[in-house]
Amino acid sequence: MPNFKQKLLLYFATISVSTLLISNLAAIKLWNFFGIAVDGGVVVFPLTYIIGDLIVEFYGKKIAKNIIVAGFLINILAIIVFYIVIALPAYDGWNMQDAYASVFGFTPRIILGSLLAYVCSNLLNNVIFMKLKNHDGIFAKSFIARALGSSAFAHILDAFIFETIAFLGVLPFHEFLAQAIFAYVLGISFEVIFSPAEAIIAKSLKGRMIE
Repeated sequence: MPNFKQKLLLYFATISVSTLLISNLAAIKLWNFFGIAVDGGVVVFPLTYIIGDLIVEFYGKKIAKNIIVAGFLINILAIIVFYIVIALPAYDGWNMQDAYASVFGFTPRIILGSLLAYVCSNLLNNVIFMKLKNHDGIFAKSFIARALGSSAFAHILDAFIFETIAFLGVLPFHEFLAQAIFAYVLGISFEVIFSPAEAIIAKSLKGRMIE
């Protein structure tokens, strides 16, 4: 593997793994979008699909799968560390224990939903991406076509798993349904908006990957 390709993989893997942890922290907050309760993780989570598409495009499904598993394990480690730190006795005079526990004491349903959605949807995204790449027609020729095509299906699974586990029964059903639909639409919208930049990146990297 060329030296440049190895270095780039390190950056891709780091961003992919970090994005999941950041989205889990951001998901703690529900923000108001014209009456729809939306978790903060939707702001950054679509980046995992963009990076994931680039990884599977240039490094293959096996390496992409390993990075997904690594992201899962690192986030499990982070959760364990946060809970241990919360359980440690607070120093006298440090009055932020409750605030710290509120932020880093992840709601179990949100964490379970987030991690399962991440693993399942990204694995599905990679499988569909490679099938489209090996298929005749526009998907075989266009990186963006297969990136958006695979994401369109993967985001459905992601929204279904996360929203169902994290918020079904917590929010009124109509709010839950509105949030799930909005999360899907927003995730796809982000990818469509950034697809021209993603296409430019993929095109610029293609030559260097075979040096």
